[in-house]
Amino acid sequence: MSEYGKIHTDGSRSGGQPVVDSIKAKALAMVNEVNVERGYTPYSNFSRDFDHTCEALCRAIEQHEAFKQEVSDVMTYIKALYPTLPRNFDRFIIPKPKPDPLVEVLLDMELSSDQEEGQHDAKWLRLNLEARGLEIREKGQ
Repeated sequence: MSEYGKIHTDGSRSGGQPVVDSIKAKALAMVNEVNVERGYTPYSNFSRDFDHTCEALCRAIEQHEAFKQEVSDVMTYIKALYPTLPRNFDRFIIPKPKPDPLVEVLLDMELSSDQEEGQHDAKWLRLNLEARGLEIREKGQ
């Protein structure tokens, strides 16, 4: 299986990683897959701002991701209307990510005003804790 396939098989966005970074990572994996197939050196990074080809690839991936989400939303609605629909249609439904408990705490304490701000604040808090050698974990772990 190619590097691109390994990244995308479950359709996830890996633990709160920003969508933009996820798109860029997918594009980089695809470009490097082709580079390896053709005997070129893989890229360690690229910039959407300075490479029009990579920007076009990222836009195509963004459109594909949006289409997959639209299909998932429609299939979720149809499954709710017709619960006896065969299970083979479930493969078109993207599972909703589990809510981040830290975001819920930030919202409950009114330290963040909405889900998007809460996700940003939670990421910022985790990065700052990690920089100090600290981490948040569930009791008993």
